[in-house]
Amino acid sequence: MKNIYFRYLQFVSSDAIHQSKQEVLSSTAILLLNRIAVKEYEEKPMNVNQAMTIQALGSPSNLHRKLVELREAGMIEVKSVGKNHRTKYLFISQAAYDYFQIKSEAMVKAIEKPL
Repeated sequence: MKNIYFRYLQFVSSDAIHQSKQEVLSSTAILLLNRIAVKEYEEKPMNVNQAMTIQALGSPSNLHRKLVELREAGMIEVKSVGKNHRTKYLFISQAAYDYFQIKSEAMVKAIEKPL
């Protein structure tokens, strides 16, 4: 029996996702992007300080470099929310939505295509 997750990986690796600038992101940056996206999806946006304290992904200085990497790739935006302009929150950009859409479509293909 074939593994659906392996089929998903096959579709993702052959899709447009690797034809874009996102393919140059480090694996740590992608994991951080995933965390930022989930928090935004839960309507609890992550702030910069919270992102820099995710010990499972690395040291604060490493995470800061990954935030810069994501911003330079156009995958995240840093914004203030409400009247507090000192706290900066992380949101995914349209490029990140497109990135996740491609992954979502690959997941649907992996599930729907007969084994």
